[in-house]
Amino acid sequence: MLISITGKLGSGKSTVCGIMKERYGYEIFSTGVINREYARRLGITTLELNKRLNEDPSLDKEIDSLVTKMSIERKDDKLIFDSRMAWHFAVNTFKIFLTIDPMEAARRVMLNQRGEEERYTDVNDACEKLVERSTVERARFLDIYNQDYYDYSNFNLVVDTTRRAPDEIVDIIMAVFEEYQKSPETFVSPREI
Repeated sequence: MLISITGKLGSGKSTVCGIMKERYGYEIFSTGVINREYARRLGITTLELNKRLNEDPSLDKEIDSLVTKMSIERKDDKLIFDSRMAWHFAVNTFKIFLTIDPMEAARRVMLNQRGEEERYTDVNDACEKLVERSTVERARFLDIYNQDYYDYSNFNLVVDTTRRAPDEIVDIIMAVFEEYQKSPETFVSPREI
């Protein structure tokens, strides 16, 4: 079964996906990597790219169509969609949302900057820009798709990563995922609580 993972910026999605790839052999399809590369080619920040995508959502729609197609064609593969909207577009995935305290997210991002398209002067600057980028992304997806990826009821599992190590988060995900695979019809999702 396929997995889709999203969450707040700096919550550890890429790190968690990397561990799942190493430990369990999952392939990762990351829309963030695609967006960062696109921003890099344009010579702009990811925040600026998100603002441009508000006016022209063609890149979003192209990526989302690819996610849907891949989820159908590769339904039996070990594949994780690391994507803001894959929970909505990928067919039959176990849907995960990672949340985090904004200042902890900013601290983590400062330790792992990803190039000129994501540059911050200090933790407060990082926190401010991450919150702004998140606000722009959320508004864009609400406008384009009428879907809120911050609504926990859309997910099978929500994990707060603020005080957890990446290995612990992966252990939680895999334990719940195993239970879900055995009996998804009796699994209690956040929407039921």
